[in-house]
Amino acid sequence: MDFDKLIFSVAYNMTGDYETTKDVVQDINLKFLENPIPETIADKRNYIIRTTINHCLNLKKREQRLQYKGLWLPEPFVSIGDNTNPLSKFEAQNLLSYELAFLMEQLSPTERAVFVLREAFDFSHKEISEAINISADNSRQLFSRAKGKVADIKHESVANTASLEIAKNFVSLISQGNMEALIALFNDEISLLGDGGGKAPALAKPLFGKEQIAQFFLKLIHNTTLLPEFSLTEILSQPAVVIQLNGEIICVQVLSLNENKISQIFAVLNPDKLNAFKKSLKVLSHS
Repeated sequence: MDFDKLIFSVAYNMTGDYETTKDVVQDINLKFLENPIPETIADKRNYIIRTTINHCLNLKKREQRLQYKGLWLPEPFVSIGDNTNPLSKFEAQNLLSYELAFLMEQLSPTERAVFVLREAFDFSHKEISEAINISADNSRQLFSRAKGKVADIKHESVANTASLEIAKNFVSLISQGNMEALIALFNDEISLLGDGGGKAPALAKPLFGKEQIAQFFLKLIHNTTLLPEFSLTEILSQPAVVIQLNGEIICVQVLSLNENKISQIFAVLNPDKLNAFKKSLKVLSHS
């Protein structure tokens, strides 16, 4: 068993942060180097999951995300579409998507731990109670509460031609300035969320409505002499648009789809998160 992949998948489910996840892998490996897993432990997989979950719980409790400027969105990164990807199992089971990673930020650290252990790793409530030192009844309550908060969102895999065509059409319609067709591509409940982290211009608050969002994109693209370049990729089982200006990535937009229409757009402009995205591209190119 590749324990690094297991640690990575647990940590990302818990943190939603690519760089933090890599740090957790190093921390857990160091921990086991200094204190090897006891030979008396029969189920090493569950032991590693429990250890990683508790390590992440401690991290979440120390986190100071309240100081983050503006809306926080998960770091986008390109995962590898085969069995070398530590998250592929959970993407395939529809247990992990970019939108779900965003919604899971609404959960308390303990709710998130219960949700991950139950939903992604199929722990019983008894096993969860033993793993994070809560009662089985409390585990059931926390799991029910967590499921309610994330609205049980499970996306079908979008690594298919139809989904990528929708993303391609989105870019094409913006470039053409086709307002009517762009509106028709959007779901009635569409929203646009932006994360600049106080380091790049971004929406001060989410934007709602088909017409408003269509107008926003057309004004943004056509009221400037700059000529951005667009490319498509897939981020945590959802289609994404990468926007470059003069060869530099300035924004990554992750699209949520519902019945072949765009229902939500997550625009990441924070340069720190874009740097993490670039690193994931380099990892992919060398794999």
